Amino acid sequence: MKKLITNSDDFGLTQSITDAIIDTHLNGIMTSTTLMANMEGAAYAIQKAKEITTLGVGIHFNLTEGKPLTEPNKIPLLLNQNGNFKNNAEQRKNFLFGKEKQRQVELELTTQLEYLLDNGLTPTHFDSHHHITGTPVAFWASVNAAKKYNINKARITNIDFQYAEEYCGGELDKIKRKIISLPKSLIHQSNKTKLRTHNFKTPEIKILPNKVLPVGADPITQLLRALSVLNKGVTEISFHPGYVNSYPEDSEKTAALRIRDLKVANSNEVIEYIKKHKIQLISFNNL
Repeated sequence: MKKLITNSDDFGLTQSITDAIIDTHLNGIMTSTTLMANMEGAAYAIQKAKEITTLGVGIHFNLTEGKPLTEPNKIPLLLNQNGNFKNNAEQRKNFLFGKEKQRQVELELTTQLEYLLDNGLTPTHFDSHHHITGTPVAFWASVNAAKKYNINKARITNIDFQYAEEYCGGELDKIKRKIISLPKSLIHQSNKTKLRTHNFKTPEIKILPNKVLPVGADPITQLLRALSVLNKGVTEISFHPGYVNSYPEDSEKTAALRIRDLKVANSNEVIEYIKKHKIQLISFNNL
């Protein structure tokens, strides 16, 4: 059977984004979400997670936005001069190596996890904001923090291209794309293997709809195209739904993405396609 986890990132980023994610769960296809413990809407999101128990809620480990939950003087290698996390581009370079950095990252991730646990919410799984736990330092820190509290399920990342029946680019084009993406693909595959070696349960694959070729202009059609290439086993597709002005710090591109994902996840056409093709919607709880 084809099984699909639909996960919304950024639960707890703001109250508005949290409400949009709940909207896609109650009225659309969303089965799962991940909560940002250090952002302004975290307490509201925890409250909602307790009220709506059908929505699977994991933790969205965050090391690239906002302020930490740990005392800043204990994790100086993670922060900029304003006491905020270094941004995504800076942190990716920062987390290539360093035992002391790993210790500080593990301390912060443990603090984020304990915030959820102390407030009565046990995460279904972990993933991370901007996929920052794909970097070597943050990867091992996240594994150690999760194992400490028996969180044994995790997202995998993947940038491989998929090809729908409509694709007509030819085999040579496929080979070129595979070669270009090979270095990152190997890292993602290695991280998946390491997670499973350390007894974490993961989906078989994560699909990015915009990596399913050919890419069309209509987002609903594009998600249907992504659903058409699902294989047996468990696939994850992630979303970032939100309402207009859900998060003032968003770039124009991200703000548009939130509106698009809200529309797609609540689309009757998508709901009917999933029913017709007997795709089973599950959450990380079901792994």
